[in-house]
Amino acid sequence: MSNKKWFVVALLYESVHNGEPKQVDENYDNSTETYEESHLLVKAESSEDATLLGKKLGQEAEHDYKNQYEETVCWKLVKVLDVFELMDEELKTGTEVYSRYILAPRESGTQDI
Repeated sequence: MSNKKWFVVALLYESVHNGEPKQVDENYDNSTETYEESHLLVKAESSEDATLLGKKLGQEAEHDYKNQYEETVCWKLVKVLDVFELMDEELKTGTEVYSRYILAPRESGTQDI
């Protein structure tokens, strides 16, 4: 009998652009960095195992391509942000798959979060 449980692994990817654009238009903007937070559902025996599996899957998902400006865009795994154990054994509509607490200064509004 397996003691595996469901976990969600939160991963952070970074988009790295290489090369000079061949042509630009009014939509071209290189003044920001792009990151993606991705959440993967994994089954593992412990949060440590889920972390290792999430990292492996995240590295396997790294990829690159040419964008419309002929720059090479490389999506690279930066790190595992979080591992969250699901409390429900059965996955169904309404199952909470990820949750985190956010601490903010009292004077902050929701627009600052």
